[in-house]
Amino acid sequence: MACTECRKSRAKCDGQRPTSCSRCTSRNLRCLYEPHTKTHKDDLLREIESMRQEHAGLQDEHSELKETTRDLEQLQHSQSVILDILTNNGHVEEVIRRLRGGESQESIAVWLQGRPELRQFIASTSESDRHLIAVVSRVESLFEVRKTSSYPSEFHRWTRVTQSETLIHHLFELYFTWVHPVHMLFPEVNFLESYRNGDEMYCSSALVNAICGTACHLLDSPVPGVASRDIQDRMNLRNGFMDEARNLLSPGPRLSMTSIQAFAVMFVADLSAGKARSAAGYLRCAADHIRAPSESVDTADAALQLSQWGIHTLNTAWSGITYQKPFNPVSPRTEVFINVALDQDSAPDQWRYYRQPGDDTNNPRRQSFAILTACQQAKLFRIVHDTINVYCGARGKVTAAAVIGCFKRFTDWKANLPKEIAHTDEDSQPLPHVLALHIQYNVAIIQLLAPLVASGYFREEEDQHIRNTLTNHARTGLHLIEHGNRLYSSRYGMPITAFCLLHMGDALIQYSTDESLAQNVVTFCLDILQQNQAGFPLCGPLQQLFRQNAKDRGIEPDQDIETKVGPDDRYGVDNILDACTRLEYSQPVDQIKRYIDRSIGGNWTEEWNKQMDKQRPRRQSTADRSMQITSLLNND
Repeated sequence: MACTECRKSRAKCDGQRPTSCSRCTSRNLRCLYEPHTKTHKDDLLREIESMRQEHAGLQDEHSELKETTRDLEQLQHSQSVILDILTNNGHVEEVIRRLRGGESQESIAVWLQGRPELRQFIASTSESDRHLIAVVSRVESLFEVRKTSSYPSEFHRWTRVTQSETLIHHLFELYFTWVHPVHMLFPEVNFLESYRNGDEMYCSSALVNAICGTACHLLDSPVPGVASRDIQDRMNLRNGFMDEARNLLSPGPRLSMTSIQAFAVMFVADLSAGKARSAAGYLRCAADHIRAPSESVDTADAALQLSQWGIHTLNTAWSGITYQKPFNPVSPRTEVFINVALDQDSAPDQWRYYRQPGDDTNNPRRQSFAILTACQQAKLFRIVHDTINVYCGARGKVTAAAVIGCFKRFTDWKANLPKEIAHTDEDSQPLPHVLALHIQYNVAIIQLLAPLVASGYFREEEDQHIRNTLTNHARTGLHLIEHGNRLYSSRYGMPITAFCLLHMGDALIQYSTDESLAQNVVTFCLDILQQNQAGFPLCGPLQQLFRQNAKDRGIEPDQDIETKVGPDDRYGVDNILDACTRLEYSQPVDQIKRYIDRSIGGNWTEEWNKQMDKQRPRRQSTADRSMQITSLLNND
C-alpha cells in the first residue's frame, strides 16, 4: 500500500512501515498510510458483525449463568433446610437412604417440609432465617398435588429425560385432567400408589414416559417453577419421552400389564402427533395382549378389567373412525366393569380445571364421575362394535331390522344414562369427558344413518325423516363441542374428538338444506381445528381435508379463517396417511352401499313400527331443540 504523499504525487512508494517510506524520509515529509475507503468500510462491517455475534453469545452465556445461579441458590436453600432439620429434629437415616437412591436435595427438602417437625422448626426460626425454608414452601403450594395420591419425590428412577421433578408433576396433572378421564387405560389410583412407593405392581418406567410424552401435547410454556431450558422445544421433549418408552419395551409373545398399558398410551401420543400409522401398531399390540398379560393376574381384578375395557373402547373408537373391524375385541357376552367400584366423593375421584400451576386457585374440585363415564363409554362402544359388524358384511346383507335394532340400542343407552352424567345443558356445566361421551353418541348415530341416505333405496318421506334425524344429531354434537370450547377451550380436546368434529360437520354441509348454516359450520370446524392444532399436529392434515371437502361442495370458507389457516396444499400423501391411515377421513358410503339390502326401504316402516313401539323416526325433540347451536352455528 502506498502512503498518502506518494499517492498524491503519483510517485512510486516502497511502503516502508511502520517507519516512513524512503521518499518521505528523503523529503522530510510526514508519512501516513490511510486505507482505501471501500476496503475500510468492508473491514468495519465485518468487525461490527463479529462484535454483534460475540455480544449475542455473551447474552446467551449470561442467561445460562443466571439460570445456573438460580438453580445453585435453590440447591443452597434446600441444603440449608436439610441441615437445619437434621441438626434439630433428626431423620438422618431416611435422608441418607433417599440420597443413596439418587433423589435430589431439592425433593428431599420438599419431603421434609411436609413433616410436622419442620413446621415446629419454622415457627421457632427467626424472621431472617425463614426465607430459605419459604422457598420450599412456595414450591409445594404452587404445585399442590392430590391429597390422597401425592406424587413421589423418587421420580429419577422412572425417567431419564428430565431432571425437573416439577415438570414431571406438571405433566402428570395435565394427563390426569384432560387425557385419562376420556381414555381410561389404567387405574389412576393404583398407578400413583405404585409410583409413590417405587414398586412396579401398577407402574413402570415405560408407562411413566408414555404418559409424559402424551401430556407434552398439552404443554404450554413458560411453566412457573420450570427452567425454560427444560421445555424450550415441546416436541423434542415429547420425542425424548417417547424414545425412552420405546427403548424400555421389549418385543415378545406376552407382555406385562404395564407394558400393554404403555402401548395404549403411546397410541394416543402418536395419534396426537399425526403419526397414525405407527400409533395403530401400538394399539394393535395393546388389544392383542390385554386378554393374557404375562404375569398371573386375577381376571376378576378391578384394575385388569378397567384396562381391558379402556383399551377395547379405544380400539373400537379407532376402528369406527378408520372403518375397519376392531383388533381382537372383547367377547359380546362379557359384562362391563363387573368388579370395578364406581366413583366416590373423594380426592382421587374429583376433577379440577388445570392448565398451569395455580390455575385452579378459584376453581373448586368437582366429583369427576370419570369411572362411571368410562363404564358407560364401554357400553356405548359395544353397540358401535356391533354396528361396524353390520356394515362390514359380517352378518350378511344390511337389513332394516339390523339397522333399526342398532338405533334402538343407541337410544335406549342414552335414555338409561345415570343422572350424574346424563345432562349436558348450560346450567349443569358438564365436565370434558362427559361432553366427549355425548359427542361420541351423536357421531355413532350419524355413522349408522349416513349410509342409508347415500344408498338411494328409500322413499322420499322416509329418506327425509332419516336425514332430519341425522342432521339433528350433528347439530347437537357440534353444540356440545362449542359448549366445551367455551368452558374449557378446544386446545385440550383429544384427537378422537377432532375426527368426531369432522364427521358432524360433513353431515351438516352434505345433508342440510340450509346453505347459510353450512357456511357457518365450515368456519366453526376450521376454527376449532386451528385451536386444537396448537398442541396436536394431527389437526393440520385433517383441516386441509375438511376444507377441500367443503370446497368440493361449493362452500368457500370465510376469508378470515382462510387467512388464519393458511395455504390448503401444505400436506402431502404421507401426511394424510399419517393422520388417518387412509387418504380421506370420510365414511366410505359407496363401499358400504354394496352390503345394503335393496329392499331395506320397502321394509323400513314396518320394521320401525315393530321395534320402536310404532313411533315414527323421531323428528327434533324438545330436548334437541333446546340444544340448538348458538353463536357460531345459530342462524336465527
